[in-house]
Order: sequence, then C-alpha cells, then structure tokens
Amino acid sequence: MSLYSDAAAGVLTEAVLDRYLEDYSIDDQSAERGNGTVGLTPLALAAQNGHVDTVKLLLHKGAEVDGLSSERRTPLWIATARGRNSTRRHEIVGILLDHRAKADYSDPALHSSSAPLENELKRLRDPEVIRLLVEHGGTTEEAKKLAAELGEPEIDDAMQSTQQRSQLRSAIAGLISAIALFIIAWADNPEVTAIIDGVFERFAMGGDKEGISQPIEGVSEPKSKEDFRQSISTFVRERGLHDLFPEENSPLLETLISKAVDLQNNDNTVLGQSTNLENLVKFALYQPVIYCDDSGSMNPTKNTKGEDRWADQKDLVCRIASICTQVVPDDFGVHLRFINTSLGHDNNLRMSNIEKIMSNIQPRGSTEIGVNLRRRILEPLVYNTEMTRPLFVSIVTDGIPKGPPGSHETRDTLRDEIIKCQDWLLANGLPSRAVVFQISQIGSEESSKKFLQSLKDDTRLTSVYITTQQLDSKFRDLKQNERDLEAWLFQTLLAPVLES
Repeated sequence: MSLYSDAAAGVLTEAVLDRYLEDYSIDDQSAERGNGTVGLTPLALAAQNGHVDTVKLLLHKGAEVDGLSSERRTPLWIATARGRNSTRRHEIVGILLDHRAKADYSDPALHSSSAPLENELKRLRDPEVIRLLVEHGGTTEEAKKLAAELGEPEIDDAMQSTQQRSQLRSAIAGLISAIALFIIAWADNPEVTAIIDGVFERFAMGGDKEGISQPIEGVSEPKSKEDFRQSISTFVRERGLHDLFPEENSPLLETLISKAVDLQNNDNTVLGQSTNLENLVKFALYQPVIYCDDSGSMNPTKNTKGEDRWADQKDLVCRIASICTQVVPDDFGVHLRFINTSLGHDNNLRMSNIEKIMSNIQPRGSTEIGVNLRRRILEPLVYNTEMTRPLFVSIVTDGIPKGPPGSHETRDTLRDEIIKCQDWLLANGLPSRAVVFQISQIGSEESSKKFLQSLKDDTRLTSVYITTQQLDSKFRDLKQNERDLEAWLFQTLLAPVLES
C-alpha cells in the first residue's frame, strides 16, 4: 500500500497519513504506474473515487484544495470530469467548494479547456452538483449552452442562481394568484371553456422532434476552408495534439480540410452537413484501429443464443470503414485486427478490402482480448514506434476475456493493459488522449454486459468510452433507413473523440 493507493481506496487514517507525510508532500503527484494513480494528487484520488472522509482528512492536514494533478487538473475538475458516480459525490463537491475551490477553473492544458460545470453537464448531470457549482460562481457561457441543449427541466432549475430561483418563485406565486382570481370570477361562466380552448390553441407546441440525421451539435456551421481550419486547429490545441499536427505544416490536416469542403452539403450523406463535416475531420485526425472478436462464440452454432454475431460484426465493420475513410487521403484507411487471426496486410484498408478479409475468416478459439491488444495493437502502433497520428481503437466483443489453458489472459487483463497504456503516454510526454478506446458489445450475453459495466464504473480508465447500446441490435433496427443508420453510427464513433 502507499499514500496514493490508500487515498484512492479511502482507507487513510490520520496516523497512517502522518507516517506517509514523513516521505511525501501532501500535494505531490503520484509516480506509481499500474494502479491508476499516476499523475494524481492524494486529494484528487480521494475526490475521484468518492471518499468523503478521506477528502476531509486531507484538507484538514493541509492539502491544497486546488492542488494540480497532471495536465493541470484540480480535484474539483477531476471530481466532475472523472469522478465515480456515487451517492456522496455532491458532498465531496460541496466540501471542496466550501474550502474555496475555484468553481469556474479552466486551463488551456485541460481537454477542451472545460470548466467543472461543463464537465458535469456533459457527463453525470447530477442536479445537486450543478446547483452547488452555480451557487459558487461556476457558470460559464459554454455551460449555459450545454444546459439549453439538454432541455431537461430539472437541470434548467439547477442552473438557476438563488436570486433567479427566488424571482421565479415570486413570479409563479403571482401567476397562481391571478389564475385563482380568474377561476373565482369565471367559474360559472359558459365562456370559460372557449377561453381555455383558445389559450391551448394559441400556445400548443407542434412539430416533430429533431431527427437523428440533423447536425449532431448546434454550433455555427463553417462554410469555407478557413472556417474549418480554425475550428480544427482549436480542437487540436485543446486535445494537446499540436505536436502531431503543427499548424504551420501539416499536409494531412490540409488534405482532410480540402476533402471536407468538397463533401460539404452533399445531399447523398448526412455527413455532408457542415457541422457533421467539422466533426468528421476531427474524427479523421485519429488513425482508426478496429479490433474484432473472432472467438468461437461469434459463430451462431457456438453460442447459446444462436446469434450470427460474426455476420453482424462484418456488416458493422464495413459501415464503420466507410465513415472512417470519407475525407482521408486515398492511401489512408482502417487498421484491422482480430483477437485470434493474424493477417499479413491489415493496415490502411478500405471497405472492400475489409469485406473480403472478413468473408474468409472463420470464428474460432478463445477471447484473449487483453493479451492481444498489447501484442497486435499497442506494441507495434504505440510503444515501438513514433506516433504520427493519435489512435482510435474500437474494440468489439461478445463476451468476457478468457484464454486457453496456460494463457496469461484473465478477466482484468484488458483493463490492466489500457491502464498501462495511459501511464505510458503520460510517462513519455504524450497527451492522455493520444490513444482513445471505445469498447462495444455485440450479441446479447448478460455476462458481457456486466463485464463492460464493470469497465465503465472503473474511474482509472480515463480515455475509455463504453457504448451503452448493443451494436448489432441497434444496427438491425436502423438497417432499412440508410441516413438514420449512418447518422447513428457516426454519432457512436464520434462520442469518444469529442468527450472531455
């Protein structure tokens, strides 16, 4: 055990902390790798993992409430961006704010330069946490915009300051009084019904909800090459990717922007809408690596549900490849990997290549997904090379990790390899989101769903996005509507890249 692992586990006592402080400063960042604490201060770890008593103890012993972890993150920022979804999280936020944590803290080094309230609105959306941040001056223009886009009454209420809420209550009280007087005056009048009908007819809301094929984000639509360039440059800077895409000399970035301008307003694809194109260029900055499950259970005769998961996965992966290659240069494409099958030529593939390859593979074997993530993806594309593009690793699986007899694969291997990758990036001076992981379920196995949920709940996995839907089921639901299918799949792929 150590100061950092104890803070993360919430088991620090004052006596134990005093012993640790003989060797550490209370605000030092962890240098421990492999346990998910690297780069974080003890207070940040306690706040992230929902340990109220440990947060109080550390502050009592002199921890700086805004003491910085790596990438200039404060404990409050981490609690809102990466904090465990516990029933006491709002207490931790309240304690930090009571100790004068900066509620509207932001820094260019942060992902998207986001403030705590923006993190909360993008992620867990706890009304009590939102209310606390608003009351302590955490409101930003971006937060107002995010709240408006959500359109949820409970969040709208939480976004009101005490003064605004008081004014609203007074207005409502006045309105109720007026309605009461109206009813008293008109209760026996036959014209009341006609008046009420007229009010409903005058103010009734109509029309359909915005369809899935509408632009994903309600931002101003760039039209020119320069509009795209400015927007993408901001994104690159916010994600810490400027070393990979220098503004003054990035041929790839210029090609992506040129192709996006050409595709703009193409009525044949929802991706041609300007806002979607802006996001498509952001997505295309990443080298997509699709890591497919080719274990035996993907065969309909080898799983208890009789699901042809391999056929569904093949269709999905081909569609994904089509989206991934819309604006990249002709010699760029998708890197394709499998758990059990090793290919000789599996880089920069187009949809037609992928379809042919997957048609010739027969699912077989076990699910050594973590061992082969390292062997087939992380070692050749991250650890043993100089990265020229960030990686987007899309992992599709139908079950929990399991290797044959003698294998090093355990239930935790996938998680551990991702944590090691995160630590390696920080240790080598690369942004934490230089490698982004997306993990998706195919098939309806309950054990797979529980396994993915355990990953989703693990706060150490900071650059991992677990899709909430069973991919093959949603794919079949939308298969007859080409535009809705394309829009849903694009939105699913985009989420990890845009997430703070």
